[in-house]
Amino acid sequence: MPYYVRPIREEDIPQCARVERDAFPTLFPPTSFHRELKNPLAFYLVACRTQDGGDTTPAPDTTNNTTDSGGHARPGLLSRLQLLAPWHSRVRAAPLSGERISGFIGLWYMAGEAHIVTICVDSENRGKGLGELLLLAAIEHAGERGASFMTLEVRASNHVAQNLYKKYGFTERGVRKGYYSDNREDALIMSTDSLVSPGFRERFVTLVQEHEALWGQAARTLR
Repeated sequence: MPYYVRPIREEDIPQCARVERDAFPTLFPPTSFHRELKNPLAFYLVACRTQDGGDTTPAPDTTNNTTDSGGHARPGLLSRLQLLAPWHSRVRAAPLSGERISGFIGLWYMAGEAHIVTICVDSENRGKGLGELLLLAAIEHAGERGASFMTLEVRASNHVAQNLYKKYGFTERGVRKGYYSDNREDALIMSTDSLVSPGFRERFVTLVQEHEALWGQAARTLR
């Protein structure tokens, strides 16, 4: 997959503002990224692509590997645990030169909850698995931060986004009437069950594997 995910940096602000204008042209007020970078509750991840479209697939992680009787590499205990709990980062640092930001996701952490405040992908890169990559990276980060569950609001008319969230275990929990300022559209409140429940973790591992099988591996640097 020619994309990779990493935490936002201050120099990313102009590109993130461009992506947001492209994805949400009627959004007002726009996200204050300078304020969010100083907000201790906030954490943002950006999805990048190298300008030349080069391969950004990380090298296999052989940490703690052993060998079998035939001399072949065999995953050690650490590697097996990482495969079972993908929010323990199992990818190398992503390349940083010649990159172009194609999307981002923002989280707020409050009282054991990870709340998705925004997720967007520019029009040029939609339909390529990038929004889902950002979502699964955010779930991994929430797991690393020890969040108990995740929540979000989504437009009542945005069935594509709702279906993606449902795929990852979000269910409807309520409605915020007239939530969106541009057209007073209602927002659906969606939330996961416990992120550490065996059912959620097992389903999440399967979804990560399915995404990688369809779109290829993508480096995810979460801190």
